[in-house]
Amino acid sequence: MIKSIRISAGLVVVLLAYATPGHIVAQLRFSDDFENGLERWELVGDQAINVHESGDPEHGKVLVLKPDGQVYALVRDSDQWSAIRVEGDILFPRNEHNYFGLIYHYNQTRFRTDFSSIYIKGNGSYIRANPHRDGNVSRLMYEEYRTRLTSDQAIQINQWHAFKAEIMGPVCHLYVGDMSIPKLTFSLYEHSSGLVGFKPRVAGGDVWLDNVRITSIEELSYTGPDIPAIDYETDSLITDWEVLGPLTRPVPEIEHAVKPFASLRVGRTKYTWEPFEVDIRGAVITGKVTEYLGERSVAYFRTVVHANTNKAAILHVTTLDELALWINDRFYGYIYRDGYVSGDNDWNAWYDFWKNPAHAGRRIPIELKPGANQILVRTRNGQYASGGFFARLESP
Repeated sequence: MIKSIRISAGLVVVLLAYATPGHIVAQLRFSDDFENGLERWELVGDQAINVHESGDPEHGKVLVLKPDGQVYALVRDSDQWSAIRVEGDILFPRNEHNYFGLIYHYNQTRFRTDFSSIYIKGNGSYIRANPHRDGNVSRLMYEEYRTRLTSDQAIQINQWHAFKAEIMGPVCHLYVGDMSIPKLTFSLYEHSSGLVGFKPRVAGGDVWLDNVRITSIEELSYTGPDIPAIDYETDSLITDWEVLGPLTRPVPEIEHAVKPFASLRVGRTKYTWEPFEVDIRGAVITGKVTEYLGERSVAYFRTVVHANTNKAAILHVTTLDELALWINDRFYGYIYRDGYVSGDNDWNAWYDFWKNPAHAGRRIPIELKPGANQILVRTRNGQYASGGFFARLESP
């Protein structure tokens, strides 16, 4: 469509209707073709966000997002909208490391900033889920969602590509090229509301954006099986966890408690365990608790297992964090993030680590005593692309 006949600047709110009288399709919440300024945008890292002439008569002026650390173009007041469809056009002008990141459910509090993101890689031509928790990326926890774009759907450098995303609650469906079936469905982010926006890669090449349009929807267009469709066997993992934190430093009294406790007072501070919910895969997303940019980088996670007699077992762990491990009050050492020991730079924590030899994590022999046994792990945030682990208890 020729740009000159599009709705400009996103300042008009209209109702669109089906042919059936009185049946509302959607409410247009926002549109921008970047011909009239950026008043309706909330910019983070605005030194790297500009409007340029594209040189293309069908696109005119476009938004240019330049990699420079944290660079976000957020739509003002979009946290007030519930289910929405986001559409637009993107272009990668040069063949270099680059991506276009969709931001949704952006939440900022006194302590931290969290949002979910799905990005389209320009060079390489693939999609990846990449939630950010207190500024730390977590894409390596979601490697099964990495999706290649191939054939006529592949990303071509210096060519415009249409995208669409439908966001309802925790669910995001992302379309590229083909607008009938999403390339990816993702629902593993903990927030269900917040601002929507866009971002470039932290370093690398620019991405151009044009013809942004956001409408309210009543339901998702696609109602088929998840893409990719994966049968997670959560019952095979340890999923009954509690959390204590976030804390500014380790607390030795927690680590060496002889018996499991509900709360513990050390000096004037009272420490209390709280229930912790794993995701649908059984992943312990530690980044929901610990701070990456803030000072409260430490947290403890524990589970209690019971044995009838003295018993040998195997604790099987795949992790993006470097963990310290105690069984009861005995220190078992450190569990390094996957890839650290072998030096193969394969840092992913895979959901099928316990049954797929190609994704195997660490296997730690442990001793259980009769009665309740506390498995305690300590994590400290601060490593890039960390924030979670999976665990399984195996008996010989």
